Amino acid sequence: MYSRRAFVTLAAGTAALPLLPETAASAASTASVTSVTPADRLDPTAFTSVLTALPPDPYAVVLGGPGFEAPADGTGDATAALQAAVDEASRRGIANGLGDILGGARDFPPGDGGGVVLVPEGTYWLSAPVNVHDSVRVIGYGRRRPRFVLGANSPGYASGTARDVFAFRRRPVGGPVTYANNDTFGSALVNLDITIEPGNPDAIAVRFGGAQLCLLQDLDIDAGQGRAGIDHNANLIHRVRVRGGEVGLNAFAASAGWQTTLLDCRFEGQRRAAVVLNNDAKLVVVRAVVARTPRAFESAPGQWQHLYIQDSHFQDVGDVAVVLNDSASIPGADDDRIRRSNQLTLLNCTTSATKDLLLLAGSGARTSAGRPSALVRELTYGLRVERALSGRETRREGVHADLTAGAPVTRVRANLRADTPPPPAVRTWVSVADVAAGMGRTIGAGEDDLAVFQAAVDRHDTVFVPIGRYVLSGTLRLRRTSNLIGLHPRQTWLLAADGHPNFTDPAAPRALVSTPQGGRNVVTGIGLDTARQTAGAVNLLWRSGADSYLADVTTQFVKWHPADAPSGDPGYTYRGAHKYGIWVRGGGGTFANVWSMNGWAENGLLVEDTDVPARLYEISVEHHETREVVLRGVSGWRFLGLQTEDHIYGWRSQAVEIERGRDILLANSVLFRVATVLGPHPYGVSVRDSRRVTLRGNRGYRDKTPEFTQWGAAVFDHRTGRSVPEIEFTLIDLA
Repeated sequence: MYSRRAFVTLAAGTAALPLLPETAASAASTASVTSVTPADRLDPTAFTSVLTALPPDPYAVVLGGPGFEAPADGTGDATAALQAAVDEASRRGIANGLGDILGGARDFPPGDGGGVVLVPEGTYWLSAPVNVHDSVRVIGYGRRRPRFVLGANSPGYASGTARDVFAFRRRPVGGPVTYANNDTFGSALVNLDITIEPGNPDAIAVRFGGAQLCLLQDLDIDAGQGRAGIDHNANLIHRVRVRGGEVGLNAFAASAGWQTTLLDCRFEGQRRAAVVLNNDAKLVVVRAVVARTPRAFESAPGQWQHLYIQDSHFQDVGDVAVVLNDSASIPGADDDRIRRSNQLTLLNCTTSATKDLLLLAGSGARTSAGRPSALVRELTYGLRVERALSGRETRREGVHADLTAGAPVTRVRANLRADTPPPPAVRTWVSVADVAAGMGRTIGAGEDDLAVFQAAVDRHDTVFVPIGRYVLSGTLRLRRTSNLIGLHPRQTWLLAADGHPNFTDPAAPRALVSTPQGGRNVVTGIGLDTARQTAGAVNLLWRSGADSYLADVTTQFVKWHPADAPSGDPGYTYRGAHKYGIWVRGGGGTFANVWSMNGWAENGLLVEDTDVPARLYEISVEHHETREVVLRGVSGWRFLGLQTEDHIYGWRSQAVEIERGRDILLANSVLFRVATVLGPHPYGVSVRDSRRVTLRGNRGYRDKTPEFTQWGAAVFDHRTGRSVPEIEFTLIDLA
């Protein structure tokens, strides 16, 4: 069982959470999980400070520095100082223009703001909401994570109306201030703890939101007697633990209708439910633990859900793991698309002292988990199309359950073992600016910086890139052990030298950054821009191995459009052409929170000739003319939360093309067609000479001009001419 002492200690920054008890210490390898045993097993994921020292970025704002003095011992109010630091980070971002997407469109001034606030270890007392402006990141550092505490009985948090502690906002300067929305990119809280003290029943620790690259990562939230730990959601919630509160996460459809991925998260002790699902929240949940709460996931009445849960554990969930509405009772259920939009998948999950797995509200039907523990090999609700695209194709709707009694502790721990490493220790980081100084050079001033960057990665394993824009005249080639680290991908750019002959030949494509075959590389927090007159440019060539990690990375934001398209709208002022966006050739590894929207490239993500396994979490590929994701000769790839998007001129764009593919999973995809799209497309996913391709959950239509905004079919086989016409489904299995 969880103990209060364990949670109090962990909030202060200890290494791991005791949560998986075993029946006997002498039988650890075979024992099943139960809830009343004398011994505890530790969570295999460490929840500690991932940045133990001050990152060497001179352009970040440091809380406690001159002009931003704040008591760090919990004895004085730090609210004003923290807000001033966030305001200053946003001001710097507006001044440098590095994060600008809107470009003066929609009556907003140029510059989206954006920047970094670094918070040292300590305890900071808050008494009122802190607005995290568009594209600002608040990042803690120190041996223990900094801890923000909403003081007991703070004014305004017991009025009957929900009130935030941290709120993601957009447009702090020159435009209306609103909650974060589909024009919000790159905001984050990282490596912080938040505690709500008693007497604040209406408090919400974080009001999350945004469209792309938004992040909650490495947080401990003690919601106490408050309403919720997190309210609303954006892209990635990663290594976040929420204790207490009426609700852990109050989830909604993320802007502008995307899914949200919960990765390596923990929820414990909520009074109502760990997660409440509102208007089609589209959650992808991987390696979560939910414990000591009546319900784990609960749908609001009358709503359909796209809910995918994998490798997760339910412990002491008193009533039921998942509450969904009966599909037949949802308003509009006579429309097949709406009825089949109600989708649930539980895959390779485990339970302990959890009686029921699924309750269908309306009919009241329950699916039992069995006691004292169970292995849920597969539980689905919705449309299943099995042996698809063959003469033996079958269809059925409803509940499908494949359960086994008993969940060995070793199985639970193996499920929860993370594939997303923390960043390399800050003490190992070498700033590329320091390398430049040692060479007597200046970087980031518009001249060619390739020689300095290449020297840095040749000499040092972990190279840190401060906020700025750096020009490269050729490919930056990482070594097998090279790591490239930034803090903010929309403020830290590597830019191709425009028109340089190294990047102008599309017959000989060259990458801005490349990794070696089988490398153990970590690349995070970097933006890659291939400039304009660079028809042979590739943003990234990735050949790294199974233990590599690519995360929090973006390309430049441009949309393909005809030459006579009017300019002025974001993304439409560009006239370049590029070979590929992200190009994987013989590589794999783990990918998370990557945004590829270089719309003038032939495709956004091209993967070729690899059997190196890969897991891709919350990947967004958008705005290309004909194809977003292309897989050729690929096996062992798992997409969990793939999002694609066309646009008004990109109506010819297919979402996914698979040729000679094997053992590929697309889970809880959002293949989005915008309301202004100009024409139809016959299918979202095409296959050719491929086997064991599995699609689990899909959002494939909009009700605006449905003749254009939905796919003609979910999947099409070029060799046989067969297709699966249903565009909303829980499972399509291509045997």
